[in-house]
Amino acid sequence: MFKVKNISAVGWMLFSAFCFALMGAFTHSLKETFDWRVTGFARSFINFVLILILARATRQPVIFFNVPSSLWWRSIAGSISILCTFYVFANLPIAEATSLSNLVPIWMAVLIAVVENKLVSRSVLISIVLSVVGVFFIQQPHFDQGSLAVFIGILQALFAAIAVYNLHRTKGLHPTTVVAHFTGVASVITFLVMIPSLAMILDGTKYSWPVIIGLLGVGVTGTAAQLAMTRAYILGNPSVNSTVGLAQVAFATVLDILIWNRVFGFETILGILFITIPTTFFVARVQIRNRAQGI
Repeated sequence: MFKVKNISAVGWMLFSAFCFALMGAFTHSLKETFDWRVTGFARSFINFVLILILARATRQPVIFFNVPSSLWWRSIAGSISILCTFYVFANLPIAEATSLSNLVPIWMAVLIAVVENKLVSRSVLISIVLSVVGVFFIQQPHFDQGSLAVFIGILQALFAAIAVYNLHRTKGLHPTTVVAHFTGVASVITFLVMIPSLAMILDGTKYSWPVIIGLLGVGVTGTAAQLAMTRAYILGNPSVNSTVGLAQVAFATVLDILIWNRVFGFETILGILFITIPTTFFVARVQIRNRAQGI
């Protein structure tokens, strides 16, 4: 039976998953107007400004330099993950892009095994093999224009796993402080990457109301998702949160159907299932083991 704090964590994680799916939809809608580097910077900078306002309103400290190394790892890895995320959302439908992001629990298991100098378990190896098959099926309909995006999506999950691993180690810090550091670092990194696209930002003809709403939507939903995810990982078990986070695939699929009238091919459905089902069973198995050990 879940403890109260775990129930609360599940609620925060569900909200985070929904907001991340919405962010993906806003990003995908802007792909014909702005380069992915522009939307990545918009997400980070708007996120940063909103967090600074929130920190001031709630009197939470904003610290950038005198922080634990785990927070630097979380912020830098998370920033790279953001860049990868926006590239993938701009080049793949949001259901496939979101499915690739759910390789995070598998990468995290491998990361923990490396850090703790342990062998990768059989369940992780099976999940990896099935996930590779899933990636193969997802890549097929997009082979000409999206094979690089699929590879970047796999890298995104790796850097997200590094970020989440270190996020769980920042329990002594308030979520607002953690997100402020992350979004500040991400704003700097994404701005540097965006410099070749500065001319695009200065083109006033691009700023119709739907585009402005889309850019604000990316920033606001990204902020809400980040705060909710941070709260969830501080409150609850990472394995439970990883399982609940898979709801993002369902949310993204519904948005694909409602907004873009998407019809899913057999290969795409197989790919999504090969990635999400093994991940679900893997994290559920970890949770059962943790309960048996009283964790």
